[in-house]
Amino acid sequence: MLRGQIGQDFSNYSNQSIAPEPTSTRFEVNIPNLPKFKEDWEKNKAVTIPNLFPDSLVLDLWNHYFNQSDDWWDLIVHPDPDFNYDQSRVDNPNYYHMYNSRPGDPTLESRVNYARNINNQGGFSYYYRRTNNQHPYLQIFQSPKFVQLLEYVTGYNNLIANVDRTFISNYGPGHYNGPHTDGANGRIAFVYHLSKDWLPGYGGLFMGMDWDWKTVNKTLSPPFNTLAIFDTSGGDQGGSPHLVSEIAQGCNNKRISYTGWYE
Repeated sequence: MLRGQIGQDFSNYSNQSIAPEPTSTRFEVNIPNLPKFKEDWEKNKAVTIPNLFPDSLVLDLWNHYFNQSDDWWDLIVHPDPDFNYDQSRVDNPNYYHMYNSRPGDPTLESRVNYARNINNQGGFSYYYRRTNNQHPYLQIFQSPKFVQLLEYVTGYNNLIANVDRTFISNYGPGHYNGPHTDGANGRIAFVYHLSKDWLPGYGGLFMGMDWDWKTVNKTLSPPFNTLAIFDTSGGDQGGSPHLVSEIAQGCNNKRISYTGWYE
């Protein structure tokens, strides 16, 4: 069973209009004590940077995504029981298919059950909402100054920020992302957490695993306004296996984050 998001393709998202331009998007991300984060990276190949955006800006950003209706988001389920993955790898090895749905789709229940069964068998599956509708504040992640900052922390030169390889995710009750690796997507992966007032009991926990794909070696409840970056160099074996645990039924919060890779 194929694991991980190999050859992931972002071209089939809906082309929604982005948020209105705010009064000012010219702000600087202030990250004090950069040498400490560089030292952390050298030790762990991972860094967590808290309080990335000023308070007023992160609340604007959170409000923008939190208050969107469910049907504003793309609802995705992978894998698709009606898609021939084996043949697609022959025809186009770099193509990554995902089933895109909407609430009320009469086939959704059977597709989700199929994906869950794949997950229960140890394969890779996921079910959650996401969009490529990038709020203007998030453009800072592609700015030359921010990329240079990441180059200093990680020691990688000539990092490439590609907005087409980013998305905003929104996990609600029953949503999850099964065990996978990100190595095929770039040298650095990032997750900027926008889950306000999140509690561990809601689920949605990041779980890092050993290469046996069973042993959990790290668990993290998503911290608000915090950037996590980790090394995914090394191709298919880059990074390490990880998952997002299922969101509890009855949870009335939303696990929101901005995710992408630097090549």
